[in-house]
Amino acid sequence: MNDRLQKYVENTAKIRELSTPQVSEVRTAADYSMNLKHNFIIIGKLAAENRQILSEELFPYLEPGAEISQERIDSLGDFCDALLDAYNLDNLDPAIHDVLSQKLFADARASRDVRSKNMVLGIDREITSCYTMMNITQRLISFPEIAEAYRKRGFSAADQIAELIEPEAFAALPDDECRKMVLINARYMWSLYEGGQLSEEETRHNYNMLLKELLLADDPEYINRLPDYDWRYHKFRTLSYISMLLDYNNRRGMPGDIVEAIADHVAEMDRMWHSDPEYFANLMEENELHLHVLRADYLSGRMDKTHYHRNMLALYDMRDPNDYGLSGMTLNVMLSTEYILSLDRESVPESEKHVLSRFYADSLRYAFNMSGKDSLSYMLEFLSMLMTNFIEIPGVMTFEDFCLSCIAALHPPTYVHSTMVAQFTRCITRHLLKLHPELFDDVFRMLKTDDEDTVLSFAFHAARCHDFGKILITDTIMVYGRRLLDTEFELIKKHPGAGADIMECYKSTARYANAARAHHIWYDGSAGYPDDFDVSDLPERVIIDIVTCADCLDAATDTVGRSYSRGKTLFEFSRELSEGAGTRYAPWLPELFRDKNFLADLSYLLSNGRRKNYERVYDRLKSVYEESLTYMGV
Repeated sequence: MNDRLQKYVENTAKIRELSTPQVSEVRTAADYSMNLKHNFIIIGKLAAENRQILSEELFPYLEPGAEISQERIDSLGDFCDALLDAYNLDNLDPAIHDVLSQKLFADARASRDVRSKNMVLGIDREITSCYTMMNITQRLISFPEIAEAYRKRGFSAADQIAELIEPEAFAALPDDECRKMVLINARYMWSLYEGGQLSEEETRHNYNMLLKELLLADDPEYINRLPDYDWRYHKFRTLSYISMLLDYNNRRGMPGDIVEAIADHVAEMDRMWHSDPEYFANLMEENELHLHVLRADYLSGRMDKTHYHRNMLALYDMRDPNDYGLSGMTLNVMLSTEYILSLDRESVPESEKHVLSRFYADSLRYAFNMSGKDSLSYMLEFLSMLMTNFIEIPGVMTFEDFCLSCIAALHPPTYVHSTMVAQFTRCITRHLLKLHPELFDDVFRMLKTDDEDTVLSFAFHAARCHDFGKILITDTIMVYGRRLLDTEFELIKKHPGAGADIMECYKSTARYANAARAHHIWYDGSAGYPDDFDVSDLPERVIIDIVTCADCLDAATDTVGRSYSRGKTLFEFSRELSEGAGTRYAPWLPELFRDKNFLADLSYLLSNGRRKNYERVYDRLKSVYEESLTYMGV
């Protein structure tokens, strides 16, 4: 790639590093917030340079009808490959990778040379990109149509791989590198079915795709065509993909006869691994292999639930809690979810509640130590499954507690934002109860109370939970080095609905769901998102209006950890509030923002609250870091 594109890659990596300062490199809580503020000043400069690079080096090529040389195509292809490395879990900029891979693939297809190297490279990038974007977007389980669009694109590329893997077409490919790439994608494209709502016909097709690839490892025609290829690797990797068809307690719904067949394949994989542990340990750690075996045996009926649980817990005890590779995430987070999915949600015995409590605490500790790791997107995939299958333990761990801890671990600035919005909301509510108590009549009736403290508590918790949907798209909200693409902004617009939908599933958060869903909707409903949710008749309408104001207030004034632009003063925000009263903001807010007692309390929160909240999150991160050192014996 050319020097400027290389500079974009380096800047983006640097931005990631600066946006997540390591607590091990900071001595005090005060230094943490100061360092973060300083880092975002640097991020602003790098971001400006990145935006210029993209506008001059990439976006012109993405315009319809743009024609460029083969040398330029090669350079952009190298750039594309540097932005996403699925094998090494390094997703530097998957959204830019996606728009570029889509364009390179479209141009390769336009040449009509279906066996050219450009075509094979284009297919490879397209399948990798579609799978990555599908994985990111299917965390938003309330909006399956987004992931389905990427899945459909991926299938289009996979159809061409299915043609190229046929003997005659395979032999006609230009070189062995292309043949290897076709083989890799022929087994990898099974993953495009992951997470979808499959019919029995589709599940069988998914299995048969992999079975066909498995047979190639013993096919003399293919072996002779590609004698230097590691066919042993191909066979083992295909067996592992077959095993993954049973992920998450057979989420895909594989029929009983196929589950039986998969269990046989997993047993074959186990025998293969133990025939040469030194070689196969580089492909899959032994404990991860054991997880595959246990799950297959349980789901096929070869092991009862009691022994399954006992063996799973023994395997969990042997995990490395500081392994942040794919195997480490599988054993630290996915194993927990697999275990939970095998429980009866409606009747969890006391003994299992202890196990769940341990799983939750360990998963949060693991997430807190994720800071700065390249594999965040993969971690979010595992964590979102744990969230959507969470079982609350009242008095020990509620869904609200778990999600707040996840936010603190994965993106401290969003945790501070949620806390600030909660404090602003409580402050606004307290003063508004004095100024216009009649606005809360419906809230008192809804909560069946005449106690103001109960209303204040409700408002505070609703505000703390308002951004839970952002957990699912943490990697998207951490895009600092460039403007958001339309696809990314559409994802962000889904976070209120996604958060509300999952909150409605849990007792600790269900009653705050409307505030989460509506906090980006304008007061008069003329703008904002989602655009299909009417808040006008909700009894907690006044609380939603307050949370909306508090959310905008914090976003406008924060200059520490969520923005590299100059924050507005309280005076500037108050003027914006007055201008938008009755449209964007509630009409009674400007009066409150002229109240001297209210402004004094609000000014205190602005001058001291944010700093204290960053210090609190630092103390929390530091505590987990030191606990990890103790665990490792450092």
